[in-house]
Amino acid sequence: MTVELTEAQRNVRARARAFGEEHIEPVAMSYVESGEWPWDVYERAAEAGLIGLPFEAEYGGQEASLVEQCLVAEEFCRADSSVGIALHGSMTGCFVLSSFGTHEQKRRWLEPVTRGEITTGIGLTEPDTGSALSQLSTTAVRDSAEEASADPREADASRDGDEWVINGEKDWIANGASGDWVATLCRTDPDVDPEKPHRGLSLIVVPTDADGYEAEPRDRLGLDAAEHARISYDDVRVPAENLLGEEGQGFYQTLAWLEHGRVDIAAAHLGMAEGAYDRALAYSKEREQGGRVIGDYQGMRWKLADMRTSCQVAKSQVYHAARLVDAAERDGVDVEESLIEQASIAKLFATEMACDVAEEAVQVFGGKGFARENEVEHFYRDVKAGTIYEGTSEVQRNTIGKVLYDEL
Repeated sequence: MTVELTEAQRNVRARARAFGEEHIEPVAMSYVESGEWPWDVYERAAEAGLIGLPFEAEYGGQEASLVEQCLVAEEFCRADSSVGIALHGSMTGCFVLSSFGTHEQKRRWLEPVTRGEITTGIGLTEPDTGSALSQLSTTAVRDSAEEASADPREADASRDGDEWVINGEKDWIANGASGDWVATLCRTDPDVDPEKPHRGLSLIVVPTDADGYEAEPRDRLGLDAAEHARISYDDVRVPAENLLGEEGQGFYQTLAWLEHGRVDIAAAHLGMAEGAYDRALAYSKEREQGGRVIGDYQGMRWKLADMRTSCQVAKSQVYHAARLVDAAERDGVDVEESLIEQASIAKLFATEMACDVAEEAVQVFGGKGFARENEVEHFYRDVKAGTIYEGTSEVQRNTIGKVLYDEL
């Protein structure tokens, strides 16, 4: 299956690749070593029109397709796995806001993202339930602002005395500490149907400066320039109008996000694999052993040929899935394939492939690949997260299996 791009898509890819070469590659190691979030690079990416591409033009976006969004994610992560994923994750909470938010919500919380002023998150995973979203325990209860105040005159009149009170915990949330808001999945209907626990969930925008919101960044194996945090909500009060879309539709809104998010993250990890491969190939052409560059040896060429083949096969599936989503959602085409299945196939294959390719890249470098001063070392650490976040590899296999047996 070939990956044919339109002229507009090739232009997006060229812009993203040029940005990666000029603004990401030269500074990436400094961010990896310091552990700082790459704000300067993020602001430059926004100035270059490479942040918020899929959003409506009214809010600073370019109404780009998922294919174009994937091309940017791929090229950013090809330039560097850690800085690339930080830039990629800056808009994590924006899809649900763009899809289900009101004009006022988008103007307030979406538009600043396209200007590179803020980052966002989406709060799904919990410490005790992991990827089992229907089992989450974070709650949001409607309450009166007047009840929360000893003096009713202190209640915010603009809220009409109506708020959500949120309690619970989330874990491994991208930008949970440094972001400005997190679209939080909560149980808003306490009467859980044991047969249908996914009902009664809602997405609510929670500003990270709200009273009772606490976030602690996680110390991780990789992705040093990015951020994931553990969040606690202790009687966090937000206005009722922070609800996204209709109450009780949060699970279905999340599924829609996953169709995009899993394809997008697959593209990012395809880029990581390509970045590791690029560095291994270049090294094989300059490293001498036994009086010859190591790329002259058949065993080395076979290794690199396998890496190249894996990347190309993954690329085909990633962009096949992206095109299907675009066809169904942008063009209104009745596609035969299951979108959630194709998204899961793309994420499963691309992320596991990236682990294999990054490991082989380290092997090409030998002892130097094990040293922190070489980029392939952190590429190797970074790719592992892809088999865990936004649904583990096991969850992807379960999803594919459910489609096969007509259970989803």
